[in-house]
Amino acid sequence: MSVGSFGSRARPSPVRAVARALAILKSFEAKPLQELKDVAEQARLDKATARRLLLALMAEGFVAQDSETQAYSLGQAVRRLAGSVPDQPDLRRCAAPVLDQLASELRMTAFLSIFRDGAAICLDRYHDMRGLEVRWWSVGGTLPLNCGGAPKLLLALQPEAEVERGLAQPFVALTPKSIMDKAALRRRLALIRKRKWEFAIDDVAVGVSALAVPLFDPAGGLAGAISIAGLTPQMIRRGRPLQLDRLRAAARAIESKLD
Repeated sequence: MSVGSFGSRARPSPVRAVARALAILKSFEAKPLQELKDVAEQARLDKATARRLLLALMAEGFVAQDSETQAYSLGQAVRRLAGSVPDQPDLRRCAAPVLDQLASELRMTAFLSIFRDGAAICLDRYHDMRGLEVRWWSVGGTLPLNCGGAPKLLLALQPEAEVERGLAQPFVALTPKSIMDKAALRRRLALIRKRKWEFAIDDVAVGVSALAVPLFDPAGGLAGAISIAGLTPQMIRRGRPLQLDRLRAAARAIESKLD
């Protein structure tokens, strides 16, 4: 036993405590919604230490805990400091358990995203540790509007003036499959508006596809989008996305919780 100068048990140094707290915060990068055992395992801490640090981080708003599931997630303080991540607590709260379950069930990566200031922004990312983790869209990050499932879907469902502003942005070729012709993208957006979903094949990363559907608020306005990404052969059959019905069901489950 180490003894301090006043005969009490020595406490961890401030630097060590900060390192442990940072390890806990970083653990949410792999899995945005976690139970105590998950946090402890990811941060390589015992449960008692992890819980004590989680409580301290919760007190300062850096970690939040769901009152129903008791699961932990990053708090609003982290997102305010990040600056680039819009604060959508109600949407994130409603989507978190649904998308976490979806990612675990399908063993894919699930995304929650919104359209803000002419950009498609990732609000949250959920990944099952047993499946493929798609890292090309980080929380707070954007993707070119001519690539990916959710970015094209979000752009397609904007008012006409916003669509035109999106079409005026420079196109980015992430892969040879990325749409680089304005007329071709305009046709694609029209198709998306009609069917209310988008399936993007190999246009962000070769061998990876993404399926996206919209989220609507109680007034019928566009609240955001949810999407899943995985290996292309696992997501398509006879030219049609395999998980479309399941993703639509997840969207309805989230919409039912929105106030």
